Formats: sequence, C-alpha cells, structure tokens
Amino acid sequence: MPEEAPKPTCSFCGLPLPASHGVFAVEPDLPQFCCFGCRFAAAVAQDSGEKGRLNWTLARLGLAIFLSMNVMVFTMALWTQDTASPSMQSFADTLNNLFRYLCLLFALPVLFLLGGPLLENAWEDMRQKRISMDLLLLSGVVAAYGYSIVSVLRGEGHIYFEVGCMVLVLVTVGRWLEARGRLQAGDVLGSLARLLPDTVRRLTATGLEDCPRPSIRVGDRLLVRPGERVPCDGMVLEHAATVDEAFLTGESRPVLKEVGATVAGASLNLEGDLILEATSTSDSGVLGQFAELVRKALHARGRYQRLADRVTAYFLPAVGLLAGTAFVWHTAATEWETGLLSALSVLLIACPCALGIATPLAVSVALGEAARAGILTRTSEALERVAVAKAVRFDKTGTLTTGSPKLRDIVTDGKTSMSALAAVAGRLAAASSHPYAQAIFHWAAGFPDQAEEKDMPLPLVRVATLTGLGLVASAADGSQAVLGSPRLMEQLGLRYPHRILDAMHKAEAEGCSITCLAWTGEVRAWFLLDEDLRPEAGQVLRLLRAMGLDVAVLTGDHPSRAEQMQRMLGVPVLGGMLPQDKVRHIEETQRRLGTTLMIGDGLNDAPALARSDVGVALACGTDLAREAAEICLMGDDLRQVPWLIKMAQAAVRTIRVNLFWAFAYNVLGIAWAMSGTLNPVIAAVAMVLSSGFVVGNSLRLRRHVWQGRAPCSVG
Repeated sequence: MPEEAPKPTCSFCGLPLPASHGVFAVEPDLPQFCCFGCRFAAAVAQDSGEKGRLNWTLARLGLAIFLSMNVMVFTMALWTQDTASPSMQSFADTLNNLFRYLCLLFALPVLFLLGGPLLENAWEDMRQKRISMDLLLLSGVVAAYGYSIVSVLRGEGHIYFEVGCMVLVLVTVGRWLEARGRLQAGDVLGSLARLLPDTVRRLTATGLEDCPRPSIRVGDRLLVRPGERVPCDGMVLEHAATVDEAFLTGESRPVLKEVGATVAGASLNLEGDLILEATSTSDSGVLGQFAELVRKALHARGRYQRLADRVTAYFLPAVGLLAGTAFVWHTAATEWETGLLSALSVLLIACPCALGIATPLAVSVALGEAARAGILTRTSEALERVAVAKAVRFDKTGTLTTGSPKLRDIVTDGKTSMSALAAVAGRLAAASSHPYAQAIFHWAAGFPDQAEEKDMPLPLVRVATLTGLGLVASAADGSQAVLGSPRLMEQLGLRYPHRILDAMHKAEAEGCSITCLAWTGEVRAWFLLDEDLRPEAGQVLRLLRAMGLDVAVLTGDHPSRAEQMQRMLGVPVLGGMLPQDKVRHIEETQRRLGTTLMIGDGLNDAPALARSDVGVALACGTDLAREAAEICLMGDDLRQVPWLIKMAQAAVRTIRVNLFWAFAYNVLGIAWAMSGTLNPVIAAVAMVLSSGFVVGNSLRLRRHVWQGRAPCSVG
C-alpha cells in the first residue's frame, strides 16, 4: 500500500494548512502560511541573527498604532467643528481642512506599514490561485482610504481614515496573537527537538572534535559525558554509566548501561563517561520516530476537522457574496458610503480563522500534552473515539500484572531428569516472547546441570507457535515436544502420569497458572508460574468504573484463577480466553455497549487491540512499531489510562465549544453587519475577540483539572 503523501503545513506554526492550500501550489518549495498572522509572526519571530529585522517589525506595529491614535484625535477634532460659533466659522473651516489633511498625512503610513504585509499575503494566495479573506479585507480598507483621499482633495465629503487605520491595527494585532497561540499549541515538536544537544563530541583519528548534531552518521564514535543527553541511538563501546530513560520508557529508575548495551537518543547520562557507536542519525532514532508519529497525528484530520473544512470551503465565497449584497442594498436605500461601510463591516465581522482553528488548535494542545506525558496518539480521530468510550477491556498478563512472572514450583513425573527438562524447555521457550515462556527460558538457562545439545532426549529441528496455546517442536524422528497450556495438552491427546495429574488438579483448583512440558506423547512436568499485580491496578479499575465505564479483564488463565482475580479486583474477569475469543468478546461488547477500548501490552493481544475501536498498548518504550495499537503509552503506569480518557473528553468538549462559537458568532455577526448598523471598527474588535476566544479556550486545556500531569509525565 503506497504511503500517503505528507499534508502541507504552515511554515510558522506547523499546523495543517486548510484543505484548499497546496492544491494549486505553483512553487511548493516556498514557505506557506495558513494566515496573515502567521506570516507576520514569522517575520517577527526570527532568530537572534535577524534581531534588526525583529526590532524593525515590532517598531512598525508600534509606529502604526501611534499614527492611528493621532488620526483618531484629529477625527475627533473634526467632529467638534459643528459646535463652532458663527464668528469663528472661517477659522473653523480652515482648521477643519487642516485636520483632514493631517488625517491623510498620518493615515497613509499606516496603510503602507500594515497594509503592505496584508497585500503580500493576499498576493501569495493569488499566485496559488486562491482568493483569501486578506484580499477581501484589503479591498474594503483600500476603498475606504480611496474615498477618503478623494474627499480630502475635493474639500467635501466624509472621511474614513480612522476606520481604515483601526481596522488594520486590530486585524494585525488579532492575527499576531492568534498565530502565537497556534505556535504554542504546536510546540510539542520543538520541545522534543530540544531534548537533543545542538553540539556533540565525535572521536576521530586525530582526536576529539565538536560538531553539530545533524552531522552525525551511523558508525561515528561519540563521547557523552555526565549530565549530557545522548544525541542519537547508539551502542556502548567503552566504559559504563547509569542512564535515565524516563522519557522513552516511563521508568524512573536509572538503568546501568555497560559495553554492548544499546542506548536511545535523548536518554540522560547521569554518571560516567560513555563512548558510543552511533546506530542511527539524530533524526532517525527512537526520538525521531516518536516525533514523526506525533507530527503525523498533528496533521491528520479528524471528523470535526473534516466538518470545518467542508464549511470553510464555502465560507469565503459566501462572505464575499453577502458583502456585495450589503453594498448594493444599502447604496440603493441610502448612499454608497453607507453601502461601503456595511460591506466592510461584513468582511470584518466574518471570522473564518475562528472556524479554521477551532479543531486543530484544541487537538494540537491535547496531542502535545499527551506527548509530554509519554502518551503517543497516532491519529486525532483516535482521541475523539477515546472521548466517547463506553467500555474498557484489559488484557491481564503484562498489563494488569507486572509482566515478569516468576517460576514458583516444578512438578515432574519422577523419572525424567531436571537437566533433560531444562534442555527441552529452554529450547522451546527460546522461540517465544511470551512472559511465561521467557520465565521458563531464564530458569533453564541458569540450570547448573543443563544437558548439552548432544544429551537432549530428542533433537529438535523446528519450533512453531500456536497462538494462545503454546509451542510445538518437531524432532528429526518425527516425534514432537510441546510446551504450553493444559488445553493444548488435551487437544493433542497427550498422556498425564498420575503424579502430575493429581498435583495439577489441585493447583488449578487454587487458581494457579500452569504451563506443561511434554514429549513423545507424555507430559513430563508442569511449571507453576505467577506474577504480581501492578500496585495501581485496583485503583485504576475502580476509577474507570466511577467514570461510568464498563470495565472487564480478559485472560487466558484457567477459569478458577480468573474467579480468584475477580474477587481481588472487584471487576468481571473472563478466563480461559484464546486470542480469537478476546476478539469475539470485543465485537460483542461493541454491539452491546458501543465504543470499546482495549488495553494491552501490544504483543500477544494484537488481534484484540486491532479489533477494538481504539487499541492502547502499554510499555512501548523504545519499541514504537506496535501497529495494532493506535495509542502507545511509553511507560507502564496504568494511571495514564484514566488520565488519557479525561484529557480526550476535555479536548472534545473544547472542540465542540469552539465550533459552536465559530458557527454562532459568524451567523449572528454577519446578520448584524448586513443590517447596516454595525460600525466597521466595532466589527474589527469583534473579529479579534472571536479569534481570541477560540485561542484562549484551546490553550485552557493546558490548565485543566488534570494539570497535575500524567504519572509518567516527563515534560
């Protein structure tokens, strides 16, 4: 399946461009901006090397405000001329004419200072074969200026310089604030990049050299000193050190990295020099993958965004048509100056920005906060589905439990040696990543009298995995060795010695987890395995039920063990479930209750994760390739699950409020402007306040009730 082409993004704020952008791109390599505010903000927010340009741009806005205030003062002075006495009328007329010229003198620089960037943005849109709101606004402002200039030169008629100046100032300030808000919302990628050092120490044939991080190549030898972050994924060549990998794994305890160990980029070296061999570039390692997945999620368009896109596609033509209608109607009813001001008010009160940013701004804040908390959401649509979840299903092994089962006991048939058991069990268990198999493998590997390969009871040549049941290996003579559940032993018709069978029945009655080992048609031993529940498991399950969610646990353990866990956890625990049984249960829950989340470790429960409405994988750590899950928790703290659900619910509420406001504001505001009773300056103020409401409401997500942060938060 071909990979989807990347969505075009704003060169300043990084958020997706509206759907119409880029369709007719003439020069796609040039910077593209979603609005005039971002273009203006990009000019201001230059690096320190462009400090002169920064100061000049800020001075341009400040100078425009100063000039506009003078225009307002002169205009107010003109309004007072009607009160002049007859004896002073000649002087008043002269003063009136002077003030009109002063308004012209002070207003023209404002048009060039703030109208210039607006014209530049409109011109860029026209080059891309788009008609933007900037062009419509500029047309109204230029018309007001043009009429006013003619009035000044003729010495009669109204002037509207104060309207044009205030409109330009308010539009510029409003869009600047909006662009800054968008930048704050999408700053998560910048915060990820800041985790990596700008300069690294590279070991060469001539010694140690400092070089920029982007110049790192696979195979380079790097020196990382205490207190520094690892610049890229690498393998330890010399020395040893303790490393903090909390950002990637959620594990707060430092990990000792010795020669041969792998270290992920952005890990913090706590003590000891490390010499690493780079195994990736700074952009292609684990952190780079994480950033790329976050970037794709930010640019994906969810259901609410697609709705806004459809409305926005018709918004500008409709506003232009309504402005033209207002102009014609009021010109015919009164005079063309009234028609011009009414049309300008329609253009100003209309706020496509509020509609365009209502969804992506809230989604960006939510995804950014989740990423800082160590929660990776692959799509914004997954976040929307989490918000409306009705049921949550947990896998047991590795999810509610620690994922590190311990071998508690071994019961043998009394005639097979421990060395033979260790040899066969170790050979089989090595082929599986299941926690139970790994526990048996580690036991077998550490067995002091383990049989050599030549001493094995039967030479095994091929091992196959039966999902949810166990492992089957074929021997050269056609016989089989089996490591798996009692159910697998029954399906294969294997014999149980009385000694093993009696002990096994007793253990199952007590709810113990059992794995059997057999070959040549007979069960030789069984292993009693157990693992501890995570300390927060019970608290999380109770919290989810208090939130009104239907909660249950799915496990392949014996039903008696499931009953024991149910009494312990206080929620339904369904035992004896194979992967296909879990999938059927998810499907039945979806039909009965609705949107269902599946929480697992992303390994042996991939089918259930994929079938659920949203699959959530725990402890992804440095493994981000668990495609069955739409959401990955970098750590393994279950308290992140209710945090995620609350965050998603708050984000969706914010999106709905933003969209309701954007629709209601535009409908009511445009109707008011069409009536001809709305001053353009008031319309400009309303437009600024509308965008400000959407920006502020979205950024408020950062200070919501969960601001205590997720348990594994590292930001």
